[in-house]
Amino acid sequence: MKTIINNVSIRSIASWLPENVQEMCSLGAVYGEAEVGNIIKATGVERVRIADLSMTASDMCLQAARHLIEVDHIDKSTIDGLVFVSQTTDYILPATSIILQERLGLSQDTVCIDIHYGCSGYIYGLFQAACWISSGMCHNVLVLSGDTTSRMIHPMDKSLKMVFGDCGTASLVTHGKYPMGFHIQSDGSGADRLIVPAGGFRTPVSELTSVLEYDEDHNGRTKNNLYMDGMAIFNFAITKVHKNINVMLEEMGWDKDTVGLFALHQANAFMVNYVRKKLKVLPGVTPVNVTNYGNTGPSSIPLLFSDLCGEGSYDLSKVVMSGFGVGLSWGCVTANLQDTHFYKPVNQ
Repeated sequence: MKTIINNVSIRSIASWLPENVQEMCSLGAVYGEAEVGNIIKATGVERVRIADLSMTASDMCLQAARHLIEVDHIDKSTIDGLVFVSQTTDYILPATSIILQERLGLSQDTVCIDIHYGCSGYIYGLFQAACWISSGMCHNVLVLSGDTTSRMIHPMDKSLKMVFGDCGTASLVTHGKYPMGFHIQSDGSGADRLIVPAGGFRTPVSELTSVLEYDEDHNGRTKNNLYMDGMAIFNFAITKVHKNINVMLEEMGWDKDTVGLFALHQANAFMVNYVRKKLKVLPGVTPVNVTNYGNTGPSSIPLLFSDLCGEGSYDLSKVVMSGFGVGLSWGCVTANLQDTHFYKPVNQ
C-alpha cells in the first residue's frame, strides 16, 4: 500500500525514559567478558534503559504525553484522537488507549485505538492518525508509542538482553500545509522469525511452555519469552527496507540526495549502517543513537527525533522515516518536519 495524504503534519514529539540504566559492560560476569565485548562492538549498544517491574509501556507513554502537553502548551480539549502503539499493553482487554484517555483527562468524545505492532509500529500509528485527520473525523491525534520489551526477554538470552531497551513517546499529529507519504508492506510468512510463541490463545502459558531451553549459541529462553532469528531479520531488513523507501521517494518526486534526514528504526548500529549503504546515502543524514538506548521498538524513531533534532542540526524539509520488524512488517513515511517541535528526552 502506498498513498499520499495532504495537509497533515506532526506538530510535536516528546520522549520519556525510565531512570534505571543497564550498562552492557556490567554483564560480562554473566555472559563472559569476550562475548559481551563482541556484542557491544557488533550492535553499538553500550547501555539501555530498563523500566521498573511496576511500570508499563502505558505509564511511560503517559509521562511523555503529559510532558508534551505541558511544554508545547496543548489544550487537552482539542485532542480528539488517541492511538496507542505497543506490543506490551496493560491487559488483553480492555484496550490500553481507552485507559490512557481517562488517565490523561481527555474528552469522552476522543476516539481511541490500540495498534499491536513493534518496530514498524510508529509508521502505522502515524498512518492511522493521518487518516483520521484527512477524513475530517479528528483534528488533533496523540500517537503514543512504547514498549517494555525487557519484560519479554529471558535473563539468559544474551542475544536480546544486550540489544533491547524500554521507552515511551508521544507525538501530536494535526492539520498542516504539507503532504505525508506512506508506503506500508507486510509478509506474514515470516511471523515465526520474531515472536513470543506462548501467552496468547493459540498457545496459552503452561508448564510445558515455561521450560528453559538453550539454542546453539547458548542463549536461554522459554516459549513465554521473545525469540528472534537475528540472521533472518537482518536479511529481511537489508533486502526490503531500501526498496520500500525508494518506491516512496519516486512517488513523492524526491531525489534521495535532497533528503535531509533518514530516520531509520534503530535496530542496532550495524543494521542501520547496512541499510544506509543499500540506500546509497551519506552517514551524516542517517543518524544512529542506539549507544545509550538500544532498540526501543516502536519508540525508536520518535526517540531519535527527540534526541537529535532539537538543535537544528538537520534540514527537515524532507524527512524519511522507516520502521521494520515483527510481522514481518515494514514501511516508511515521507514528511516535512521543519515546523515540528522536538523536546529532549526526560527521565523519571
